[in-house]
Amino acid sequence: MAALASAAMPDVPVTGARDCDQISHRDRAEGISCAVVQDSTGNTYDVWATDQEAGKKRMAARVKAARALEDAKEVAAMGFRVERVLAYEPGLSETSPTGKVSVTVLKHSPGRIRPLHLLTINECTAAGTAIGAIHRIRPEFLGEHGYPAFTTSQISSQLKGWITRLRKDGHVPEEITNSWASIAETDGLWSFDTCTVHGGFTDGDLLYSNSGLSSIYGWQDMQVNDPARDLAWIFSKLDGSRRNAVIAAYGRMVGSRLDDLIMLRANLWLQMEQVGEFITALDRADNERIIQFKAQVGTPGPAAQRA
Repeated sequence: MAALASAAMPDVPVTGARDCDQISHRDRAEGISCAVVQDSTGNTYDVWATDQEAGKKRMAARVKAARALEDAKEVAAMGFRVERVLAYEPGLSETSPTGKVSVTVLKHSPGRIRPLHLLTINECTAAGTAIGAIHRIRPEFLGEHGYPAFTTSQISSQLKGWITRLRKDGHVPEEITNSWASIAETDGLWSFDTCTVHGGFTDGDLLYSNSGLSSIYGWQDMQVNDPARDLAWIFSKLDGSRRNAVIAAYGRMVGSRLDDLIMLRANLWLQMEQVGEFITALDRADNERIIQFKAQVGTPGPAAQRA
């Protein structure tokens, strides 16, 4: 990794490297490696590298997002860091400085990733505060860099259209699609203001140090959308007390902009995201996963239906 860092930053005298504890399971699955390197003056850098096509695509998206975030002025004043790209080699040909290996060099960020389901109450509070800060970022920069922006009416139409298609396809039981359709017609559900969103949090996006939340990574899906999208994960990863810690901190940040039905939409978005897993469970006759999904959406499982 030290050699790759030197190739990507030829003017920086790299003197050593050590293991990085900021790599997620998905990074590893897509063939991405990470190390912390140091130069002769003591500066440290996070170096990410991959020779796999899936990994290259993922890294390219992260680099694009990091560079776009440089134009969001509010980010510099937030209490956490984001990925700051110092050098990037896409690794498209053997004649490039790093050959066929894609290399990204970031300014080192202290801290380590925390699996979302292991977050403490204090860490959940920090996460809620950070998400609230993200939702206050002015969204103009997103359009300038080609990231999508959706209106409330577009979001409502897309979701209702998706439910209709799922009904026609017949993969998802009717009681579930009926439940979703009923929720989608809840009075006031779509009375909210869209905003800048991170795009949804997974393991590896939140980094914590001894002083608290140090960085937020993984901005490649950022867009203008429903703020509830960034809160969907708390229903699958956290118990009630920790969910409440996230929401209380989030509410303090957004104040009067917090709409009453954001949690109902967040849970609905989570269920939409889990449709693919549910269909796979049906194909495999995985009754445990089927029951788990139906419990999440508040519909009876097979045993209850038979009774």
